[in-house]
Amino acid sequence: MKSNKILILIVLLLIVVNGFAQSQKKYSISNKRAISHYEQALRFFNRYDNITAKKLLQESIDIEPKFLEAYMVLSQVYMEMGEIDKAIETIKKSHEIDKNFHPRSFYILGILYFSQGEYKNALESFETFLTFNDKRKSINKSARKKIEECKFALNQIANPVPFEPKEVGDGVNTDLDEYWPSLSVDEKTLVYTVRLPKSPDKGIRGTKWQEDLFISYRNEDGEWSKGIPVSSPLNTDFNEGAQAVSSDGKTIYFTICRGVCNIYQSVLQPDGQWSRPQKLSVHVNTNRYSEKQPSISPDGKTLYFVSNRPGGQGDFDIWKCDKNPDGQWDNAVNLGSVINTSGSEQSPFIHFDNQTLYFSSSGHIGMGSQDIFVSRRDSAGGWSKPVNLGYPINTYRSEEGLIVNAKGTEAYYSSDIRPERGRDIYTFELYPEIRPTPTSYVKGTISDSKTLDPIEANVKLVDLKQNKVLMDVVKAKGGKFLVCLPVNNKYGLFVSSPGYLFHSEHFDLTKYYSFDKPFRLDVELQPIEKGEVLTLRNIFFAFDSYEILPESTAELKYLLDVLKQNPNIRVEVSGHTDNLGSDDYNLKLSTQRAKAVVDYLIQHGIESERLEWVGFGESKPVAPNTTEEGRALNRRTEVRIL
Repeated sequence: MKSNKILILIVLLLIVVNGFAQSQKKYSISNKRAISHYEQALRFFNRYDNITAKKLLQESIDIEPKFLEAYMVLSQVYMEMGEIDKAIETIKKSHEIDKNFHPRSFYILGILYFSQGEYKNALESFETFLTFNDKRKSINKSARKKIEECKFALNQIANPVPFEPKEVGDGVNTDLDEYWPSLSVDEKTLVYTVRLPKSPDKGIRGTKWQEDLFISYRNEDGEWSKGIPVSSPLNTDFNEGAQAVSSDGKTIYFTICRGVCNIYQSVLQPDGQWSRPQKLSVHVNTNRYSEKQPSISPDGKTLYFVSNRPGGQGDFDIWKCDKNPDGQWDNAVNLGSVINTSGSEQSPFIHFDNQTLYFSSSGHIGMGSQDIFVSRRDSAGGWSKPVNLGYPINTYRSEEGLIVNAKGTEAYYSSDIRPERGRDIYTFELYPEIRPTPTSYVKGTISDSKTLDPIEANVKLVDLKQNKVLMDVVKAKGGKFLVCLPVNNKYGLFVSSPGYLFHSEHFDLTKYYSFDKPFRLDVELQPIEKGEVLTLRNIFFAFDSYEILPESTAELKYLLDVLKQNPNIRVEVSGHTDNLGSDDYNLKLSTQRAKAVVDYLIQHGIESERLEWVGFGESKPVAPNTTEEGRALNRRTEVRIL
């Protein structure tokens, strides 16, 4: 990949091969035998026969050691063969003869040094190039950016960040290339891409290659099982990879390349088999351009991916599609110039906190052809300026495909740290400044309280302080759901389905929580019938007061929706307290709080004749008053259908 990147950058500069070389009326030397070898080399070079071209160019230089044109073309032959060190030495030899002969060769030399991580030499080469005052503005601009990147890289090396990569184990890593890891929220399932020989019997050199999806499971000892191909029909004779798995592990989005790349989806069936892959709609995929490397938000409502379609900032950009209430994908939206550049952005990963984005870029200031960056979404939906993860996480190599566990402590990525093994998957601990918001999760079931049959319901997680929906599971398939819970905040979880009273839960993750013990919640929704009671767990009052706090807005809106959608029902709002305080005080306070809720409903359009209120004080506890947790459960507001 890096060699291709170098060639893309310099191909227009080395026009010496066809234009510069052949248009010369006079070469830098006059030896006819050397010129004959050189011109033969050009013909073989144009036929992509680099071996013969190299031999003839070397012979030409042996005949005439000052043949500058031969050095220039030989340097490109070495580049195309991936022999960067020899390309560097060849250009340096030409400079010893005449450094003014081809000034742009200093720019090329800088690119080559930079590609090898020799930043001091690269910096000197770019600065020398600028002294020639090249007339082409674009190359001068590129050289100045490269100087900035060289200085950035040298500073990063002088100030390294903590980084101790560890292999995930021989169950996953083999002598083949493994990359593009995807991790379930519980960290028990790892899906990744493997580059496989199509004809193993022909040996590594004699075969073509394809990419398939593999899966591995973590055992109780924390070790990964031997990776196995994901079951049919996901893997085919084409290339499948660059995948993302939904938080609940039931949906996989992945890339299939057949000329251009497109994104497909498969759903895990009740029998444990994956459904036949379905190509996503035209709002995601185009016919003429590539869409690849998907990342799905933890609520399943936003798909991030890269595409080279028109309308972007540069080569490949990061785009997103939101899922509408009907479950269809809306039109793709570019993430904008804060994230995307005139270069190439790759491998987006939206963390389980639904606000931290990791991605790779060649356009932001970095150390190599692709560096890894992190950006965070603010409350207004904008993205912060991307931050380079630093050296030695980023190097002169191409770093991409990074993901982070739900806890926000550990990253997974692929690298060729051990070239003899190819690309393997590694983990490392993230230093605090680049960690996302740690995230736990709640999983459970939803059923009818009468029949206990599963219900497909809407599940929303709301930031109560901001009254903002953070996660929105449009339908909990088969009555099962999983919702991620970023820590250090207070949330309301709301479960709703037509014909039923909604169910609410309160999660305070500003206090003690355990990532190893996620929340379990089995919800039984009650039909909207006379006598059914709804507990409002996210109605909050000021201390020793009946003033409703702003954090109650989300729950009150759900209650308003129930009353507006069912205009024929009447309800009783009841207030309850714990046993702290006198009986008379608690009875008065609970009555005032119930009336405050009724007043709010009336102010928002509910007829007063449909509403009653009553206070029960401490007389109807639902938990012992001997603990703070029990007392918190007893301080509640209920609604009963009359």
